[in-house]
Amino acid sequence: MEDKLTLNYQLPKLPSAQHRAGLAGLILAINELKFQPWFLENKDKPIIKGKAQEYSADIELNLEGLKALFDLIYDSFLEERSTTNKIKNPKEVKEEEITDSKTGKIKKVKRYSYDVVTPTGAFLAAWDKSSDEPNKGIWIKLWRSMMWSIQRGIPTTRNPYNNRVGDKKYSQDADNIWKERNNSEKNNDQKSQFFLGALATNSEYVPVKDRAKYQFLLHFSPLVMQVYCPATFKLDGDREFNGYALAIPDVANLKKFCTSFKKVIESRTQSSDKFKYLPRDAVIDLVEESALDFMLLENAIARETGSQRIARTVLGVEVIHAEKIGNSIKIKSINYVEPIRETLNRYEQIRKEYWCPWFRKQRLLNLVRDKPAWNEFDDLLSRAPRQWLNKEKETKKGTDKSNLYFSHDAQAFFRVEIFNQDKVKAMTQKVRDTEVIVYSVCQSYVLGKLKSKYDLEWKKGQSKKDGYPINSKTKVKVQQPDYNDKKYKIANEAFLAVRSRTEKQVFIDYFVSSLYPFVKEKEFAQFAKELFDDNEWKKIRALTLLALTSQFPSGKSSEEKTEESSINAA
Repeated sequence: MEDKLTLNYQLPKLPSAQHRAGLAGLILAINELKFQPWFLENKDKPIIKGKAQEYSADIELNLEGLKALFDLIYDSFLEERSTTNKIKNPKEVKEEEITDSKTGKIKKVKRYSYDVVTPTGAFLAAWDKSSDEPNKGIWIKLWRSMMWSIQRGIPTTRNPYNNRVGDKKYSQDADNIWKERNNSEKNNDQKSQFFLGALATNSEYVPVKDRAKYQFLLHFSPLVMQVYCPATFKLDGDREFNGYALAIPDVANLKKFCTSFKKVIESRTQSSDKFKYLPRDAVIDLVEESALDFMLLENAIARETGSQRIARTVLGVEVIHAEKIGNSIKIKSINYVEPIRETLNRYEQIRKEYWCPWFRKQRLLNLVRDKPAWNEFDDLLSRAPRQWLNKEKETKKGTDKSNLYFSHDAQAFFRVEIFNQDKVKAMTQKVRDTEVIVYSVCQSYVLGKLKSKYDLEWKKGQSKKDGYPINSKTKVKVQQPDYNDKKYKIANEAFLAVRSRTEKQVFIDYFVSSLYPFVKEKEFAQFAKELFDDNEWKKIRALTLLALTSQFPSGKSSEEKTEESSINAA
C-alpha cells in the first residue's frame, strides 16, 4: 500500500493569521500544480490533493506530491544584473559611454554583469498583469525584493531557492518534512524565515515552538501576503521609503477567499504606473493603510462573488512593518485592522480626495485610531516646515506644485468631512456646529480683508465655474493670478499668526481681536464657551488653521472647491 499523508486543518484552531494565510496559500498552490506542464509530465506519480471547505481543509499527498509542491513554491531562476562597481568574477565586462551629469562630458565606464538567484513566485508571476512579458511585472518584482530583504533576508535561509535553480532534483527540505509525517504534533523550533518576527526564545528565555503540522503551512504564507512600501515625507519635499508593510489576510472563509484571491491580485496588478522604481499603488503614507487598501480590493471582489460583506471572507488583516538594517531584520510594528465597513468607506473617500502625503497621513492616523477628523492637525500644522506650506516654487526640473496639494487638501477637508456630512443642517440650524462657524468666520475674514484692503471681490456667475474676480468699486474684471496672490497673502498672514500662537490665552487673544467679530451674534455665547474651554480650544485652533489654509489658491479657485455660495447662504 502506497505511503500517503493525510492532514486536516481547522481555521479556528490555527494559532495565527500567518498560519491561516499559509493554509490558503497551500490550497492555491495545490490548485496551481495542475497547470504546470512539468508536474503533469512527472512519471513518479505524485499525489497531491487539497479540498477546501468554508472553515477547514483536507490535504492528501505522498512524498512525490510534497516534492512537486516545494518545487513550485521554491522555483527560482538566474537573473542577470549589472553594476559599474568592480566585482569579483563578473559574468561579463562591457565598456560603455555615459554623459557626466555635472560636467556634461562623455566618459567611458566599465559595466560588470553578474547573475542573481531570484524566486519565481509560483503563481504570482503569472497573475501579475502589469506587463505582458513573463517575470517582468513591477508587482512580482516588488514581491521578490521583499522576499530577499525580509522573509529570506538572511542569505543562509535562501537555500531552498538556491538549490533549485534549473534543477528539480533537489528535495532535502521535502524529505525532512516527510520523515516527520507520523509525528505531525511534534514541536519544532520556530524560525523567522517562516514566522515573521519569531525569536528562538522569548523575553523570559522560554524557547518558541510550533507544531510541525502548523509550521508546514508557513512555507506558503508569503504567496498570500500583500507587499506595500511605507514612505515618509522628507524636509526637502521628497519621499523616503522605510522597509516594507506586509498585509497578511486573516482568512475567515477559506473556500471564498481562495475563490476570490486570484481576482484580487489581478485587479491590484492591473496598473503599471510607477513612483520612482515602485508600483505607485503600493506606496503608502501609513503602515495600516496596507490593510485598508487590501480589504477595499477584497471587498470589491467579494461582492462580485456573491458576498455582501468582506467580513465573510476575512476576519481582518495583520500588518507587519519590517525593514532590513545591516544584516538583521527589524520588526518595527505589528498591528491588526478589522474590516469595519464605515472605516473602509471613509478610507476610500480619503484616498480619492486627499493629495498631500503628510496631510493625508494625519487624516489616516485619525481614521485608524478612531479620532475626530481634525485631531492633532493643530500640532502638525504648527511644526510642519515652512517650505511644505508655501506656494509652488521653481526648481531645476520646472515648477514644483506639490505644496499646492496641501491647500487643496485643506479645502477637501471641509468639503468632505464637514459639509457633506449634513449640509442641510449646516445651512438651516440656528446655532451652527463649531466646525461650520470656524470655517465661515475665517472665510468672511479673508474675503472681507480682500475687499477692504485691495477692493477685490468674487462675482458669482450662473454656476461656480462662471464666477470671476472683479474690482469692488469699478466692477471691472481683474486677472485671476492677481486676485489669488492677494488672497493668499491675507490668508497666509492670518495662518502664520495663529500658527505662532500655541498657548491657549495667546491664541484666544488673537482670535477675539481679529476673527471673533465675524461670529454671528446669536452664536456668541455658545462659541465663547467652547473657545475658553480647556479641552475645546485646541479643536478651534486646529479648525482655524485648516480653514485659513483652505483659502489658499490650489490651482482652481477656492470658491469652486469649498462651495462658498452654500456656506455664505448659511
